[in-house]
Amino acid sequence: MTNEIMNTNEPADVNVKFIPATIEIRDFEKLQQFVTEYASKYQNLAFTAENVKTAKSARTELRKIEKAIDDRRKDIKRQINIPLDEFETQIKKLTTVIKDTITPIDAGIKEIENAEKAEKQKAILAIVEEIAEDRGINSGRIIIDAKWSNKTTTESTIRAGVAEQVEKLVEEDARKSKDIAFIEEYSSKRGVDSTGWIASYNRGSSVTEVISQIDAAEERKRAEEERQRATEATAKVKAEQQHRYEEGVQPTIEDAATATEKYIIPDIRTVMIEITGTNLQFRELNEYMKEKCIEVRAHHCPDTAQ
Repeated sequence: MTNEIMNTNEPADVNVKFIPATIEIRDFEKLQQFVTEYASKYQNLAFTAENVKTAKSARTELRKIEKAIDDRRKDIKRQINIPLDEFETQIKKLTTVIKDTITPIDAGIKEIENAEKAEKQKAILAIVEEIAEDRGINSGRIIIDAKWSNKTTTESTIRAGVAEQVEKLVEEDARKSKDIAFIEEYSSKRGVDSTGWIASYNRGSSVTEVISQIDAAEERKRAEEERQRATEATAKVKAEQQHRYEEGVQPTIEDAATATEKYIIPDIRTVMIEITGTNLQFRELNEYMKEKCIEVRAHHCPDTAQ
């Protein structure tokens, strides 16, 4: 069964007889003169506590005139609205019939449109899944553009949009794989586990930042190990000295130095520096270096006094 639609080029003939009402205040000028003159008697008057009774009486009289005029306005309006209210009631009866007919039609159209949207969405997801799977990308990473659901959006447009996102993700994954491989290699060379550093990279740190973090961590670890070794060596030397003391053997300076060197590998460096100062400062500096067992060898400049 097909639905027959009645087509007409003629608009609905809403034949309404309307005679504009005429409202006329007879002798308006005379009434206006009366009101103006009456009100002018009380304008610009200065009332005091002694004549407040007169002021209240004037206010009452003016309000009576105001009310009489406004009551007449309301009465005329009420009479004019009677045929208007009847007309609106009749019109509402007609529009209700139309609205009651439109409602199920509108619901049916929306149901069809929703079904079409669902079908379009299904087609979009199928395209996304197809292109993503072909390039080895998780389809859940693709952002669905709301415009793709429009009726006017073609399949080729959708495919182009999906393909563009997929290619960007492929490039991003390749870059990340390369970065992770570099971090793993660098960690291996430093002898550290790369798991935590890769996690740092995945949280948003750049490769450069991760490498700096590894170096800083290793430097802290090395410094701590050296500090620990020095502490342990010092403690052991003290223990041996205490043991020798308890046995009645007094260690010589050479013995103490030898014992310390057994456990501490000194970090010896040789540098050439230029020092400027007074003779007194040089003597004090020399005494300090002798006290710290710092080996010094003089290198005289050509213009320096011997």
